[in-house]
Amino acid sequence: MAATVTSVVMQKGGVGKTTCAICSARAASVYHQARVLVVDLDPQGNTTSTLAADDLAADQVGVADTILPNTDVDMREVIVPTVWPGVDLAPGGPALQAAERHIDASQHGREHRLRKALGSVLNEYDLVLIDNAPALGTLLVNSLTAANQALLVVEADQWSADGLALLRTTLDGVVEFSNPQLSTVGTIVNKWRHTTSSRELADEIADGMGHHFAGVPVWLDRRIPLWQGIPDHVLAGKGLDEGPAKLRTLAADTFKPISGDLLGVSA
Repeated sequence: MAATVTSVVMQKGGVGKTTCAICSARAASVYHQARVLVVDLDPQGNTTSTLAADDLAADQVGVADTILPNTDVDMREVIVPTVWPGVDLAPGGPALQAAERHIDASQHGREHRLRKALGSVLNEYDLVLIDNAPALGTLLVNSLTAANQALLVVEADQWSADGLALLRTTLDGVVEFSNPQLSTVGTIVNKWRHTTSSRELADEIADGMGHHFAGVPVWLDRRIPLWQGIPDHVLAGKGLDEGPAKLRTLAADTFKPISGDLLGVSA
């Protein structure tokens, strides 16, 4: 059975897409025994530097090499192990910027490069998680075209609320022209602060989701608190389930059901 491919998206930077993608990958592996591939489609390469088990050589092939026009690099050639058993990585990094320019200049199939590249490995995984750059460009369109579903990550602030309409336009375009099967599985509210303004903005985001993303759940009961220990733990190469009690609880009560939704299994 082919993997479920999930694209983790929001065009606003700093909302915590990478952390949520990494923690969801860990939870899928630990709690659901899923075979997981994380695809780093961000030129910043933060997912790659965090997850790769070993330092990658300067000439290491990566996702960028698999999506270039007329490439002969297979996705299997670029996948590397991560710091966690059961989770593999397709590395990203700065080469993706040049790859995007080459794709933009090509004549055919611009939006289908990643879908084609992933085709050779989908039967080897249960879940593929694509971490994206905070931009509405060709790389994101490729990610959404390759995916079965989009997972939105927002922060309880005005900029996230304002960005929903732009993201809806991108998703609608992908559904109409390149991937009619794409759905939106849910919305994570990240970096939650227990303040009146955060609660008001969370309500505004929920209202905005109802307007722009009718029927898409906003997981307010699974919101991720603004705890510095979360990114610190992830950057140290440790799963939240390996941390102190409050991080273990967060992993079990929040990321376990989220990763279950991504896989389509009961939490």
